[in-house]
Amino acid sequence: MSLVMINCPETGQAVQTRYTMSEAQFNAMEDGKFSFRCVVCNQIHAWNKADAWVQPYRRVDIAEILGA
Repeated sequence: MSLVMINCPETGQAVQTRYTMSEAQFNAMEDGKFSFRCVVCNQIHAWNKADAWVQPYRRVDIAEILGA
């Protein structure tokens, strides 16, 4: 599964919308209004498909985080 992302309208930072789906599901998704509470600025943001993109989820090994 991939993460559905948008840019926070307050900070411009890429944030997760808390939706996950495959790229095929995203492409087949009908346009509509969605909303979520932003983890960056704590405001509720409305978004639609045109505002979003899918970012593949990647597991990170603890050794990679620690630089080992």
